[in-house]
Amino acid sequence: MFGDGYGTSFLANQGKNIFGTKGDFKGESVIIQTIEYVNGAPVQVWNKFRKYPTWEESLRDLANLYVKGTSWNRSLYTAVIGEQDYKKALKAIFDAGYASDPKYIEKLANLIETSDLTKYDECIEEVYHIVKKGDSVSALAKAYGSTQMQIQQWNGLVDLNLIKVNQRLRVK
Repeated sequence: MFGDGYGTSFLANQGKNIFGTKGDFKGESVIIQTIEYVNGAPVQVWNKFRKYPTWEESLRDLANLYVKGTSWNRSLYTAVIGEQDYKKALKAIFDAGYASDPKYIEKLANLIETSDLTKYDECIEEVYHIVKKGDSVSALAKAYGSTQMQIQQWNGLVDLNLIKVNQRLRVK
């Protein structure tokens, strides 16, 4: 976020690289001048960064990096996966060598806090309902705080009036 100027940098626009991931992606890369920290001191260097066809690919690739690690160390980001405490996750990312800025953890933690990003941490678990006689999609949507359209999409319903007793429906 900081390295990409909140999505406005050359790297984010031309390379669709929103996380500053180095290397190449399917042979594609961009070379730009950047600042790295060596022994805590900023140094300007030229680095090769992955170039993606879309921002979505950038996101998927970063998630893949965390899950699968690097070719030389498959467990490099193991401490990140499943970590519920964002400060511990940031430290694990930093300790793995993803960023060299000594203030990386502090900067990202501050962004998370000032932007109230932890509000997105709550996972919504899927809820299912077994249809009983007299149930309707509209009543189920109202009862579970969903919409008829959501229930229709989640369950692949063609006709909202064609639900059957004992049918298992995702309702939330």
